[in-house]
Amino acid sequence: MERDKLKRSLERLGIGPQDYRVLKLLPLIYVAWADGKMELVKKERIHTFASREYDLSPKGAAVLNRWLAERPTHEYIAEGLHDIYLLAQAEDDIEVDFSELPSVLSYAEAIARSTAKAIDQASSVSATEERALEEIARELHIDHGESWAKLLDELR
Repeated sequence: MERDKLKRSLERLGIGPQDYRVLKLLPLIYVAWADGKMELVKKERIHTFASREYDLSPKGAAVLNRWLAERPTHEYIAEGLHDIYLLAQAEDDIEVDFSELPSVLSYAEAIARSTAKAIDQASSVSATEERALEEIARELHIDHGESWAKLLDELR
C-alpha cells in the first residue's frame, strides 16, 4: 500500500519510478530558491553535484532542469521531502538509505552558502535559507543541529 501511495506521489511530481534519485536533489533546490531567485552559482553547483553523485536518466535530468528554471511550489517541495523520507524507510532495493539523509542536508547547506558575493562563507546563509534547512531536517526526521551560519552568529 505504501509503495502504491509513493508511486502515485512520484507521478504527481512528474517523476518516473525509475528516476526517484532526482528527489535527493530537491532539498538543494528548495534552499537555492529560498530567497525567491536562482543564482547562477547555485545552479552550477547543483548541476556539478548532480553529475558527480547521481546517474540521472535524461528524464531525471529534465526534472532537475525544470526545478532549476522554475521554482517548485511549497506544496510540491513538501510532498517531495515526504517522499524522500518514505523512500528511506522502504524495506526494498531502492537506493535511498536513511543514513545518507544528513549528507543531503549538508549539501543543501553548502548550496545555501553559495552566493555570487561570498562563496562558501557561512555568514552568507540568509534567514529564509535557514528556515528552509530547518524544514528539510524536520521533514526528513534528522537532527539538523545548527548550521554554520547560525553557530557563527551566536558566537559573535
